[in-house]
Amino acid sequence: MYGDLYTPLGPLKVLDIIFYYDGPRIFTCRNNSTEFLAFLVDELEKSDHWLFIPVSKSRVNEIKRGSKSIRDAITNAEDHLFEVHLPVTEGFKPTIDILCRGDVPDEYLPDEDSFAPLSTANDYSELQPKPSSAMEEAIESRRDVLDIAIEGGEEAYELSCRSLGETLTSIQYTLYSLDPRWTSNLRKPPVAVVEDNSANVTSLFESSFGIRIKSKKSANVFNITPATEAMNQLSDLLIHSQNHELLRQNIKEINPRAAQWYKKFLNSVQSTSGSLKFEWVSPNSGRKLDSLSKEQLNSAIELLAENTEILNEMNIKGKLIAINLKRNTFYIEGDDENDYSGNLSEQIKSIVLSGFTFEVPMEVNALIESKKVINTSTNKEKIFYKLLEVDTKPL
Repeated sequence: MYGDLYTPLGPLKVLDIIFYYDGPRIFTCRNNSTEFLAFLVDELEKSDHWLFIPVSKSRVNEIKRGSKSIRDAITNAEDHLFEVHLPVTEGFKPTIDILCRGDVPDEYLPDEDSFAPLSTANDYSELQPKPSSAMEEAIESRRDVLDIAIEGGEEAYELSCRSLGETLTSIQYTLYSLDPRWTSNLRKPPVAVVEDNSANVTSLFESSFGIRIKSKKSANVFNITPATEAMNQLSDLLIHSQNHELLRQNIKEINPRAAQWYKKFLNSVQSTSGSLKFEWVSPNSGRKLDSLSKEQLNSAIELLAENTEILNEMNIKGKLIAINLKRNTFYIEGDDENDYSGNLSEQIKSIVLSGFTFEVPMEVNALIESKKVINTSTNKEKIFYKLLEVDTKPL
């Protein structure tokens, strides 16, 4: 019985059936202005006898959680009740009467223990349905709208504070990083990047756990916000995450910082054991939407984490400036005008532990291992040095 129910209260859209036996007996519904709890009192020869009780969202949640019985919801109604007879035979006209909560006859009421069967369900959600479509919201508010839904996690309709915080932070910094004005030589995003690409959470919704995010700034005369391009690029990353080749190409077109923050976003979703759905809509009606299964999430994360290692040994002449056994570090100023710092090999550590003292600074011939780590997706390189041997004889 989902759809419209025609009553003297106007067309009522059935929202959630709480109890069903040969038809819906208790359910929530709403007209243009009010949500009701509908309770079937009796089935008569010519009509069905109903009570329609106005209810708030919090009252509906109490009923579904089992903290308030159906009887209590009627006898302690939040407003006047409506007694309605709906025809089941031709020729009977529907009737409606207004009742005060204290005027409801006892024979109309269910038993004291009339609790909703759904109250013990583990998959019950306190989240409300999505307030409006992303398209409607984007056009009406003139802001970019990004709906993120984490589905089928360990706690389907809840998300831990840590996971929610990590998800929102990684989304925000991915948007910052996709702005080319945040260059690799800058440790923090410029003020203009933050101002233009900041986004706000405006609502949570049931889907299993849905998050609605909107650009902080509104659109210009061309219906484009300062964050539109970054959100468009983030949407492309999500879509391309289903295909290794497309994702690898996409990652190479953005800066490595954005790739790392995007990986953190996927990791935050992966930690919930859920899948991901998204929809982005701009005020100019641009729209992208898709979904990522758990397997696709895992595969994309693996690709973003792929590294290639290249090992090389080299002899360096220079000045040993510092060596620290406790911190497992060294620092050499090379005669080739390069500086070398990194970790100590087990051989060097054993020499120091045996009592040998390096009188720094000192001239040395050093054998150093160079390990170049290349992220195959971003082509970003990192070099790590390890001090293998040291010859302290005069040069």
